Amino acid sequence: MKRKIYILIKSISLFFLVISLKINNHRLSAFIIWLNMRKLKIIKHNNKNIKKILYFSKSGGNHDLLRSFDNHNNKKKNNIIFYWIPRSFIKKIYIYYFKSNYKKDYFTKVTNADEIYKKKQYINRLNSIFSSLDKFIKLDGFISFNIFYYAEKYLDEVCKNLNKKFIILHKESALSPAEEIHFTKGYKKYNEKSLSHKISVYSDSQKKILIKSKIATKNQIVVNGCARSDYAFKLRKVKPQKKIIVFYLIETKRYSVTKFQRVLKITNVNWKKLYEQTLKYLLEYAKNNPDVQLILKGKTGVHKINEINPELLPKNCIYIYGGTGEKLLDEAKVVIAFGSTIVFETIASNRNLIIPNFNLEHQKRKKLVVQIANKKYLINSKKEFYKKLDYYLNSKYVNKKLSNADYKTLKYYIGNYDGMAGKRIRNFLYSIFK
Repeated sequence: MKRKIYILIKSISLFFLVISLKINNHRLSAFIIWLNMRKLKIIKHNNKNIKKILYFSKSGGNHDLLRSFDNHNNKKKNNIIFYWIPRSFIKKIYIYYFKSNYKKDYFTKVTNADEIYKKKQYINRLNSIFSSLDKFIKLDGFISFNIFYYAEKYLDEVCKNLNKKFIILHKESALSPAEEIHFTKGYKKYNEKSLSHKISVYSDSQKKILIKSKIATKNQIVVNGCARSDYAFKLRKVKPQKKIIVFYLIETKRYSVTKFQRVLKITNVNWKKLYEQTLKYLLEYAKNNPDVQLILKGKTGVHKINEINPELLPKNCIYIYGGTGEKLLDEAKVVIAFGSTIVFETIASNRNLIIPNFNLEHQKRKKLVVQIANKKYLINSKKEFYKKLDYYLNSKYVNKKLSNADYKTLKYYIGNYDGMAGKRIRNFLYSIFK
């Protein structure tokens, strides 16, 4: 019921936000935004030299922020109050001005006189709205979770105009060797330099790409790691009690560089065969081993809610669509994943990891997949697959030290090799909002 009421209030607010834009009433626009801002109460704070920050909600970014402040002992040190608002509000203002010149994420550069004019109008309106917002709540800064979100892109200029700080907690991370090349080209060709005060990135690889593409300077960027994966490191001390296999369903178009594929004329490659093989083998294994529980985890926006018919699954199998996948690591004895950041979280959590490699994808298409230093995770055949499952499900849990190969992989792709990324991000924000 609360959810329905929230959606209704949001819809009405967005309607009146458009009205306020049409009648050129900056104060009304600011009031509507203020009315829809929510305080992040779960993060405790002191009352000394308080700084108020507004962020534009995005699931992955939200989790990074929460993980950075989830230590209850931080209340005495934390002087930041976080507020959030759905990204739909800033998008609504953007679309009002750009209309037919509608941009997309990762394609934010204005390319003609008409777009330059609309960009100027948009920035001027945001200047007025956020200046008026100070009458309701005095904000010290804003946080976005991606440099290339089209509606939030120009907030860097707005914040400079209003003497506020615009921070990016950039959550782009694990890219294949081919993606690193194409993303560098795409960033440079279709986006403008960021004027953000500071940019936090997961890894050195992402920092290198942003500098090479001239999106940001070395002084703007700080490597802090992926805070969400701190949780995985904590699981190293948790012993799985049941025979649970979690299969994070493969994104069949994980490599296609979908953001820049068409414009850079990149040939599409998919992993449908690998996905179907893995699923088939697992369902067969679950059917023959009723004492094992198999969890199939789909991803919102990638897999479909009705992708797998529950009636066709063995009784010891369930399909979960959407939501975060990290919590499933708690009780997982074996994790099966391919081309996803959950691979790195599994390594960090010390769970038994299997990366399907039935068609030798990691050898034949090595430029198209993230490179794992420790090859023991790759499974090349159905026979080997079943043998590994049997071994892992029946072996005693041992909290092993992170190997040099795993350290190398985690450091390169998610910048978190010690479970302290959240602390680094927290101190990063403290240093900015003193």
